[in-house]
Amino acid sequence: MMTKNLNFIFLLLAFACGKMEAEKTASQLEITYEIDTIRIDAKGEFLFLNMDLFMSDYDAKNDLLHNLNPETSRMEVIDLEKNELKEVIQYDQDGPNAVKEMFTSGIKITDSGEKWFTDYYSLIHLDSSDQKIGQLRLTNDDLGGDTLPNSFEIDGMGKITNSGKYFVSHFGDYQTVGEGPKGLAVIELQSRTKKLFPIDVFKVLNKYDLAFSDGEKVRRSSSEWNFIALTDQNILHSNSAQNRLRVLVFASGEQREVQLKSNLLSKEKPGNYPKLANSMEQFEEFDQLKKQEVSFGRWVYDPDREYFWRIASEKKGGTIDTPVFEFVLTVLDKEFNQISEIPLKPEHSILFKSLPYLSFVRKGMLYLFLNVEDEMTFVRIKPKFPTP
Repeated sequence: MMTKNLNFIFLLLAFACGKMEAEKTASQLEITYEIDTIRIDAKGEFLFLNMDLFMSDYDAKNDLLHNLNPETSRMEVIDLEKNELKEVIQYDQDGPNAVKEMFTSGIKITDSGEKWFTDYYSLIHLDSSDQKIGQLRLTNDDLGGDTLPNSFEIDGMGKITNSGKYFVSHFGDYQTVGEGPKGLAVIELQSRTKKLFPIDVFKVLNKYDLAFSDGEKVRRSSSEWNFIALTDQNILHSNSAQNRLRVLVFASGEQREVQLKSNLLSKEKPGNYPKLANSMEQFEEFDQLKKQEVSFGRWVYDPDREYFWRIASEKKGGTIDTPVFEFVLTVLDKEFNQISEIPLKPEHSILFKSLPYLSFVRKGMLYLFLNVEDEMTFVRIKPKFPTP
């Protein structure tokens, strides 16, 4: 049965689902929107929502959302045509068909129906009938091509293209006193070869780091996010502090920087908050100030229109204790030109406590995940484009 809070959100949207219009400029499309929410019928099961659907993947070919519990390797398959749980699959954690080595960091369903389970140090490959057909470790021993320097690692929390051809992640020195990420590692999965592409953005982001230290030991920290979005031709690399992105072409390795402009958001996070806390309570206080500055989300690819979507937020009013945020949708075309920038109306912005982690495009609609009283719920933004 739906909770009072869920009923309130649906009622709110029933009255507020009018159209939103972008500010018109010479270089922008005049896009309008409709917005609603849907709730997934869990069929009596307790769906895994603890990680905000971090371990999930949308299979557009079969219109199914796969949501994985990394601790138990239990997969929930959601039918998005019927908005209900279709089935639950329990994968092996031990034995010849095991899908877990150390810590599962993601799942990818390719166009052919094969599955890849990404792990801390390895990639585990299943065929379309869920039989394990291979595994490779993210090391120089298992992968040819460019050589990882000593103490450098490839982060297992990467992305795989829909075609299943490439795995892309960060590489760098992740030891306790290491220098962190250094660039992008691109692995061609069939040939098991890797290419390493250095990127110079990471040190710039260190100025935004917030930490609580107890003597010599860091007890809590908050850093900016680095995002990877993939098509079968390009890698988009961006971060949560800057309104820019880097594009890398798979075929040629060519890179280019794209600096975006906004009439609604700050160009970059200013970092006007204390960076070092003396207690956990003070850390939480400073972190709230950090979250009120501009924050850019990950790019989401719409393969049908060949557009890219992103949602960002910034405090625009209210007080420190009760901030009022503005949420803004930005749209890029396939050449990474910004073609629209649309502010969500205040009655829609209050649905989000922060930027949603999971978002994907389904049948032309942008799906944004919300956890409403431990029920799987999606806000659906339905764009309407001007007639040519």
